[in-house]
Amino acid sequence: MNTAAILRSLTTSTSRYEERADGVIVQRLLTTRTQTLMDARENTVAFVRMAGGIPRRVLLDLRITRAMQPGVREHYVDSELAKWCTAVALLAATPSSHQLCRYYLEMNRQGSNLPMMLFTDEPEAIGWLHLVTSDQPTFAGNAAL
Repeated sequence: MNTAAILRSLTTSTSRYEERADGVIVQRLLTTRTQTLMDARENTVAFVRMAGGIPRRVLLDLRITRAMQPGVREHYVDSELAKWCTAVALLAATPSSHQLCRYYLEMNRQGSNLPMMLFTDEPEAIGWLHLVTSDQPTFAGNAAL
C-alpha cells in the first residue's frame, strides 16, 4: 500500500485537500449535497493555494458525489486549472462518480490532454501518478498556507 504522511490539509465547504509527503495533492469530496458554482470556485481557490504555484500530481477522490448545478462541471475543466496539474488520477466507486469521471476524461481529451486515468483503487491511482510523472521532482511542502 502506498501511504504517505499528510503534510497539511485545507477544508472547504465541499472538499478536503491534502498535500502528501510525496507531493501528491488529494481532493476528497466530503458531502453528498448538490455542489454549486460558488462551491466549485471555493475549491479552485483552495487547490491553487495548495499547489503553491507549482504543477502537481493530483488525485481527485470522487467516490462521494451528487448532483452539480449548471456550470460546475464546466468550471472544473477550465484550462486555467489544468496548468496546475502534471497528471490527474480520478477515483470513482458509484455509477454517478464513474459517469462524472468519464465526462472529465472526455473533456481532457478535447482540451489540455493531461495524463489522466480512472481508478477504483486509491493505492493503484497513487502508483500510476508516480509512474506517469516519474521524471518530475516532488515539490511537497513548498507552498505556505
